[in-house]
Formats: sequence, structure tokens, C-alpha cells
Amino acid sequence: MFAYYLNNMNKSSRKSVIADVIKTQKIHTQEDLMHILKAKGYSVTQATLSRDINELGASKATDPIEGQYYVLPELPEHNNINVESIDISGQLCVLHAKPGFASAIASVVDHTRIEGIMGSIAGDDTVLVLMKEDADKKFISTTLKKLFNISDIIVRPATPKDTRYAGAISNEIYISSLERKTGIARRTPEYINEKILAGKAVIAVTEDGEFAGFSYIESWGGKSYVATSGLIVAHKFRGQGISMRIKNQTFALARTLYPEAKIFSITTGAAVMKMNYQLGFRPVPFSELTDDPEFWKGCEGCRHFDILKSHDYKMCICTGLLYDPKEK
Repeated sequence: MFAYYLNNMNKSSRKSVIADVIKTQKIHTQEDLMHILKAKGYSVTQATLSRDINELGASKATDPIEGQYYVLPELPEHNNINVESIDISGQLCVLHAKPGFASAIASVVDHTRIEGIMGSIAGDDTVLVLMKEDADKKFISTTLKKLFNISDIIVRPATPKDTRYAGAISNEIYISSLERKTGIARRTPEYINEKILAGKAVIAVTEDGEFAGFSYIESWGGKSYVATSGLIVAHKFRGQGISMRIKNQTFALARTLYPEAKIFSITTGAAVMKMNYQLGFRPVPFSELTDDPEFWKGCEGCRHFDILKSHDYKMCICTGLLYDPKEK
């Protein structure tokens, strides 16, 4: 195991040197790069070097005078799109990233040279950061979050005080429906307030009290069915894994309040479908969902309501998803 980590640390160190060389020099061929690495104490095969270059995301740029040379992809200054979350346990810190971004993120961490960090190991979507025994974990966590623009988000059941966010929630749902050009029904601030005051909502906020996300539940058919609805994440907080945290809390709330009920959702979003699958939902026809007419009235604000109505509420562009506790 130690040999595995040592090998990966050497690889991370080598890739860090490669990134430095590409950034500071015009490297035209892999052979040129191999000679420079050898002079710096890194002897590698062309196959290994080619793999390192691919993992760093380097590509060839063309200059009318210089010709072709390697360049690295530019990371956004605020990298919250790439790093979703940070977890620290013992002497290890794990950065969870979008697939394909781990190597670039590890390079940023290594080049920043944060006090207390020995090095990093990159996979495809995960970066393992090794910390010294006497490292200030709080300082490292704060620094990494600032570096990658990650806010501390609190996901919890909504309370009556959270009705102040109703307007922002309603507006975010409406804007998303316009962007996606799909069937997201409009929810008024009054409707949002009703769910919050009934104890049937989950909200995400920053430590400073800024709205970050929302979802709610509602029972139908004599409480034999529960719908999880209105999942939304504010634009500036997307890409941080908040939607899954909200989904988990909403699902837990539904199971707590209605332990015997079937839980269902209708959606057009692939991301929501994936989250539901992870929780044990399965795709079903609308005939397996509630036939409570009050539920389907909620779709009247959707731009695709005519499609649903023309099919006698049995089919639309949404996919029905169901969790049946009796099947688990």
C-alpha cells in the first residue's frame, strides 16, 4: 500500500514539473520534454509521458512564428464548476470533482503550495491530498474552499423563518423552466410558503444566510403517495453536489413523515433521474402514480400541460419515478 501511494506521489510530482515546463517554455515535441525531464531527474518512457500529457489535458497550439507547441487548459479563476466538495478525515483531504478534472485540480493544489500539504494524488474525479501530522486542518480546508470558490452550504428542513426566501425560490424555479425549455411548473411564493409552514420542505443556505437550494414534499391519495417536487439549486451554487444533498434530505423527510407511502417524482431532467435511481426509485408509467386530481392540477402551470391533458393524464414528456417501501 505504501508503495502504491509513493508511486502516485512521484507521478503527481512529475506531472507538476511537466505542467511547469509547459507553462514556462515552448515545448514542441515529446522528445524535447523528455530531455528536460531527464535533466530534472525524471526518467520516463514515451508511453508514460504521453499518458501524463493527456491526463493534464495538454494540447497543441499553433503560432505563425513559433509553430506548434504544448499548452495547458486554462482553469477558471473561480473553479466551483470543477470541485464539488471537500472532505477531511485524519491526515487525508479528499476533493470531489467532475470526471476528467482531477489531474488539473491536483496540479493547482500542488502549485499553490499550501502550508501543511505534502502532495496530492489524482484519479479521474477524485483528488487525495496528503497532509502533515501537525497540519492546521481548518486552515487547509478554508484555503482550499477559497481557492476553488466553494461555499459552506447548510442543507436542512425548512423552518417558518425561511419564508423570506419564497420569492427567490419561486423566481429560480421560473428562470430554470425558461432555460431548460421543459416542463417545470411555476410555483408562486404563496405556494412555497405553504410547504415551508407545513414542515414539508428542505432548504439549502450559506452560513451567511444566502439562499442556495430548495425542495418540498406533498402527500396525495389519502397519504398513500408522497411526491418529491420543486428541486432547485440557485445558479451560483450549481456544480457543488448540493442537489444530491437536498434530494437525500427530502427523501429522508418523506420517509419520516410518511413511512408507508409510495414516494414518486416526475421529471425531464437526467440528473434528477440519476439521483432517484441511486435512492432506489424505478421508472414507471403514470398509471402507477397517484390518480389524485389535485396533484395533476399542479401541472397546469407547465408549458406542456396540453400534452398531459390530451393523453388523459397518462403520459407526457416527463418520466415517472417511484419508490415503493414494500419492495425494499
